[in-house]
Amino acid sequence: MKTILDALYNFLNQHPPVLDIYKMLECAGDLYLIGGALREYKDQGDIKELRDIDVIIDISSKSVWEEFLQNYVPAKNCFGGYKVLCGNFIFDVWILNETWAYREKIISCNPKEYVKHLPETVFLNLDAIVCDVKRNIWYDQKYREAMQNMVIDVVLEENPQILLNIVRAFILKKRYTMSFSDKLMSIINDTRALNKDFIGSLMQIQKKRYKEIIIEQREIEDILA
Repeated sequence: MKTILDALYNFLNQHPPVLDIYKMLECAGDLYLIGGALREYKDQGDIKELRDIDVIIDISSKSVWEEFLQNYVPAKNCFGGYKVLCGNFIFDVWILNETWAYREKIISCNPKEYVKHLPETVFLNLDAIVCDVKRNIWYDQKYREAMQNMVIDVVLEENPQILLNIVRAFILKKRYTMSFSDKLMSIINDTRALNKDFIGSLMQIQKKRYKEIIIEQREIEDILA
């Protein structure tokens, strides 16, 4: 099986403009992958089908970081990270010490332990997977437990994008044929009660986020029935 670093560079080498962005970020600080790219690697032993990469950076060179901002002029995303469009590919970059849960002091810890606690800052346990690719260090216990138990659960309930995360929960449930935990189901039902067009809102968010329908309305309705 390829190492995560080999898999990542094999993918990036096929997409030179994306590789250029990644190399510049490597020069700006330590990088940590989170989420989808790592799940694909765990699923397939390789990285081939990505449409986006989420990278967290611990900036050590402010000059290179400023050069990155000037060269790519990234837009700010909904969580305060930076979004770079590279053709049809999306590069989401997050500054470690500006991670939403740390910035809002929802999770308090020594800044030296920010990387270690990153899996605790996400909404879903399937997103609680972080890797220091260069050193091949994984922080993924909650993710591994989720895959072992086949249950999608909530890690950090406080989140500014609950509806988006609920959409993602439905999509991940379909992809992995998993169950929802009682806690997650309760949050979904509470959110549904506050939203008159709950399913319609989920479909709109899905179209905007993924540019396609991954899970049909009737599938969502069946789960909620």
